[in-house]
Amino acid sequence: MVTREELRSTLWRGDTFVDFDTSLNSAVKRLREALGDSAEAPAFIETLPKLGYRFVAKVGVQSLELPAAARDGKPSEARNGHPWRLSAAAAALLLSVVAVAFFYFRSSGLPRTEGMEVVPLTGMADKEGDPAFSPDGNHVAFKVSEPADRAGIYIMVIGGERPLRLTADSNDCCPEWSPDGRAVAFAHIELKGYTIYTVPALGGTPKVLYADRYFSQHVGMPPTFSWSPDGTQLAVSAVPQTQGRPAITLISLGDGASRPITTPPSDYSDWFPSFSPDGKSLAFVRSSGPGLDEDIYTVPVTGGPGRRLTFDNHQLGDQIAWTPDSRDIVFNSGRAGAWTLWRIPASGGNPQRVEGVGVSADHPAIALNGRRLAYTSSSGRMSFGRVDLIDAKHIAVPPKTLLSSKGGLGLPAFSADGKMLAFESSQSGYDEIWTAASDGSNPAQLTFLRGETGTPHWSNDGRLVAFDYRPAERSEIYIADVSGGPPRIFPTNPGANNIVPNFSRDGHWIYFALLRGQEPVQVWKAHYPEGGTTQLTKHGGTFPLEGADGYLYYSNSLGSDEIWRIPVDGGEESLVVRAAGLNCFCNWTVAPSGIYFIALRPRRLSFYDFSDRTISELLRFDKYAINPTLSPDGNF
Repeated sequence: MVTREELRSTLWRGDTFVDFDTSLNSAVKRLREALGDSAEAPAFIETLPKLGYRFVAKVGVQSLELPAAARDGKPSEARNGHPWRLSAAAAALLLSVVAVAFFYFRSSGLPRTEGMEVVPLTGMADKEGDPAFSPDGNHVAFKVSEPADRAGIYIMVIGGERPLRLTADSNDCCPEWSPDGRAVAFAHIELKGYTIYTVPALGGTPKVLYADRYFSQHVGMPPTFSWSPDGTQLAVSAVPQTQGRPAITLISLGDGASRPITTPPSDYSDWFPSFSPDGKSLAFVRSSGPGLDEDIYTVPVTGGPGRRLTFDNHQLGDQIAWTPDSRDIVFNSGRAGAWTLWRIPASGGNPQRVEGVGVSADHPAIALNGRRLAYTSSSGRMSFGRVDLIDAKHIAVPPKTLLSSKGGLGLPAFSADGKMLAFESSQSGYDEIWTAASDGSNPAQLTFLRGETGTPHWSNDGRLVAFDYRPAERSEIYIADVSGGPPRIFPTNPGANNIVPNFSRDGHWIYFALLRGQEPVQVWKAHYPEGGTTQLTKHGGTFPLEGADGYLYYSNSLGSDEIWRIPVDGGEESLVVRAAGLNCFCNWTVAPSGIYFIALRPRRLSFYDFSDRTISELLRFDKYAINPTLSPDGNF
């Protein structure tokens, strides 16, 4: 007999807080299911009530000689499996954890949900993501992005006590197992481009597998990749010289040769490749974005026309999973409100919701045995915090909560008189525009468009809120009157994505960014209310904010660390500051005397002083923080 106390002391240290009885009972139940055993008539595991367990099957001794394949250094058949495989300003929830659902995927239809169990993969209180199953389905590789001192790539044995850390860098992401299960590949994001490394599954020195020096975070997409089931190729999103825009490209691991197999239209690019387990097809996302018009496609590995599977024109998640029989594809979408997992036949058909995973589920991964689904589940409440200032470079007291929500929150903006806030939120199930008093009281939903809506800014008189919304395949500028009535479209540039609007101080112009095809995003302005557009920047620009000094400030790309300025009437474009770690156009705001910005690694609030061109750190955050905005009086 093995006593329950022996199991407790062996599996959980004395300082570990866990519901021991429930956890142990659940583990034994799963063991019995795997063995086809029962508690009433045990053939393997006998329960001794309140004492422990006994293994009761007959035990024999077999030869320890390894199979021939293993002696030759080749993987045995059991391990020679196949790998599985927001708007740009969408806010992330406070805590993301990798969860594992145990059930069987059938060859058609949705998984069986009877007897399904959904449990967290780890007990880590960190921001986790990008789960990937080992070929045998018993291990999950994943990334930790925050806190910085625990960031990196990890491996967890399902049902194990603690994960194994493989790397220790917050710029590492997107783990993928080698087809033989002996190594884990991951992408390391660099200032310009990224490098894919492999590291032994038990830990060791990373080795370079592939490098892309074109890719840059300004495109707003993570460098996802997929390893072919036979181990000879990588599928990546790269820019062929003949196309000039990202396409799904196969990289030979033998000689490094590259071969594009998709040809996106001029206004689109292809991302997030995923090999089918049979190695015959690739699924991918075709996007006009990032974060704009996106749909799922498949293409034969040999090349040819792609097959469009979804027709939602809706932002999608950045990970695609195949069922083990290569018949269905599981993906993340907010196509019907709250973001969750959906499943669609690879041959085409209507998407169906994956039951049992709940909302705020993304990054799906499916084990090759079809019994397990891993995904990232975002939980916890989001809130707006307030920091009171003594002066431009010093805070008065630590941050305090201004407004809290169980849904996503992002991009707050003060009205000109400082009495109101406008912000985007998904607490109603869709991304909508909300308003609240500046102290966080009386939140109210302003738009009811049931779509992707965001980046609000007030008119100077406080009567109107401008924002972007995508009614079909393109984002457009809309205006909402806070006194009531449906929002109306404000005509700008047809056939392009018109995003991130902001009123001028005199109320006669609306500044915005235009994204068209593979052209760099640029800042434009339109006369209000008459219409008529004028391009301002020529070297890239987005998220325009008018300063008090007659200049328009902007990020020069979607994910740039650089903040630039141009006279409001047009003219010379000049660099203001390189805010290292800014990482997003949405993480700064302009003040009369400088620029406040939130940088990553470590996450901190800093101030760039226009007068002496110095950067002062005001505050370090112990939790995820983005999207700063400044009250009109400059006090918080």
